[in-house]
Amino acid sequence: DSDLGPAVSNNILSSAVCGQRSAAVPNITQPRSRIVGGSPAPPGSWPWLVNLQLDGGLMCGGVLVDSSWVVTAAHSAAVRVFGRLFKQFISQSVLFNPKTFNNDIALVELTSPAVLSEHVTPVCLPSGMEPPTGSPCLVAGWGSIYEDGPSADVVMEAKVPLLPQSTCKSTLGKELVTNTMLCAGYLSGGIDSCQGDSGGPLIYQDRLSGRFQLYGITSWGDGCGEKGKPGVYTRVSAFSDWIQAEIQSEFQLISLIKPSENKYMLCGVLS
Repeated sequence: DSDLGPAVSNNILSSAVCGQRSAAVPNITQPRSRIVGGSPAPPGSWPWLVNLQLDGGLMCGGVLVDSSWVVTAAHSAAVRVFGRLFKQFISQSVLFNPKTFNNDIALVELTSPAVLSEHVTPVCLPSGMEPPTGSPCLVAGWGSIYEDGPSADVVMEAKVPLLPQSTCKSTLGKELVTNTMLCAGYLSGGIDSCQGDSGGPLIYQDRLSGRFQLYGITSWGDGCGEKGKPGVYTRVSAFSDWIQAEIQSEFQLISLIKPSENKYMLCGVLS
């Protein structure tokens, strides 16, 4: 069963509780530590962040977008261990390319819905206009604290600005960066997501509603925090309609086996 709690009948796509943090959590505009070599994120600041584990070890991150559904990266180890049906569905639906990482996004259904609370809250899907270049976003995860280093024991976060698509292509290669990808970070380096953070969220706080929206999924990069090599994220807005259609249709993408019956499990770990 999901460690996020027993079943409830919550549907986030039609509710008004997505993208809200605890009132005690500091505002996104305040400077925060980076994932690579940083400090723990404030308690309660990532109520939608999910930890995908194998035998108690981190495989990748994920994001709660509904009481029963998690978005992650299609290249994640979770795709390989959670069964053939899952891989087939992704390849047929959004044509994930494991060689180029194009369309690097996947949906996982929990065995039982999460019990929503102040500390367990789905993030909102993108809506309206995309945030302008330079907008501050946040990334988070339990990934390596430096390149090829150990994973973090607690949730780490980084504040990174969105970069122009032209900059993304010129720094990483126009043949590598597609329209379903975006870049965020500092060309000076030093602040970035890293190994193990894949599948985790890049969130943006909407200025009008104050709610947090899932703008990107941590996908790939050339090293961690290296100069002139920003992080690359899946552009969630390109898949919002697909995500909502699949959740609303209640398509049985995958049924996770109970941990007592199988070594693979999905854990919700809150900051």
